[in-house]
Amino acid sequence: MSLRMFRELAEEKGGNCISIYIPTSRAGEKVISKHAQKKLKNKLKETSSALVEAGTGKKETAALLKPAEEMLEDDNFWRNQSDGLAIFINKNGMRSFTLPVDFEERVYTGDHFYLLPLFPFFNDDGEFYLLALSQKEVKLYECSKNHITGIVIDDLIPGSLEDVVGYDYEDKSLQHRTGHGGDAGAMFHGQGRSKDEDKDETARYFRAVDKGLMKLLADDKKPMVLACVEAHFPVYQQITSYPGLFDSFISGSPDKEDPLVLHSEAWLLIKEFFRKQRENKIKTFRKLSGTSKTAVVPDDIVIASVDGRIDTLFVASGKDKYGTYDAEKRKLNISGGERKGRDVSLFNFSAVNTFLNGGWVYISTGDKMPLENTGVNAILRY
Repeated sequence: MSLRMFRELAEEKGGNCISIYIPTSRAGEKVISKHAQKKLKNKLKETSSALVEAGTGKKETAALLKPAEEMLEDDNFWRNQSDGLAIFINKNGMRSFTLPVDFEERVYTGDHFYLLPLFPFFNDDGEFYLLALSQKEVKLYECSKNHITGIVIDDLIPGSLEDVVGYDYEDKSLQHRTGHGGDAGAMFHGQGRSKDEDKDETARYFRAVDKGLMKLLADDKKPMVLACVEAHFPVYQQITSYPGLFDSFISGSPDKEDPLVLHSEAWLLIKEFFRKQRENKIKTFRKLSGTSKTAVVPDDIVIASVDGRIDTLFVASGKDKYGTYDAEKRKLNISGGERKGRDVSLFNFSAVNTFLNGGWVYISTGDKMPLENTGVNAILRY
């Protein structure tokens, strides 16, 4: 699953939105005995009952769930699983994701998708860019610990150094002179280029690349890891307008390197950065605790998430609050206990709003929360 797909799911609203999570197995007896298929079959029955009870007709319910029902018979699909399976169904069809996350079984129906279990796949392990930069081509990837997705930038940047400095780049150091006598004809001799000339040409190319990238990344601050030859890093570092360029890089030509290898090397460089970032967020919360820059009351956090005021949200795993939010009246009603009727998961609601407004969302165990054994904590922007 890519960040773009996650955002698309977060932005979809209206109609019947079905979210199903089940744990799966990579191999062994549970695969042979179709353990995961049986779990999904039970969850589909639960989903059908929930939809019908909420007023959805039986034919519409059957049509919505048909793709998932058909998936039950695809043995090849079930032999190629990871730790968890997430399924999302609405009027636009079904999307399923095999992920290295050990999900608890869950069915959630409403006018939006339930995405809280997916946040550890993204924000807990950080989001960053990987830029593979050379004189021949440039590739940009959007990454987290567990995924890498290419971003199309061909229409924003020059294809190669030659596109910027001209196609005579390789030949312009060759000087023509006339041969003497016989059939010698035209001859050439090399006039060496200085290092300064090469650096100037490279810098000119990198400026054009950076100008194009900034059209896409102008408002972004996620860290960016560069993969390039050693001599190019200080050149690009001096030129770029991007504020998140990471101070360590992957050394070597990235032209023919497998993106998965580059991603693995990038994560080794940057993972400590994300661990410290999370620790710093916790320290910041504790330092500001008791002031207007933090919130721990669910009512306050829900409203702040709608307003885009949350910089960082911490959610305790396994905990939730249910209720309804009236956007017109800006009124929140929290139910007691289990979800019922038109209730929504308020922790999911707050997390999705925080994400869509550019904030961080961390899922933590109760004793790892900034304020221990609470359900939600937030650092506020204002």
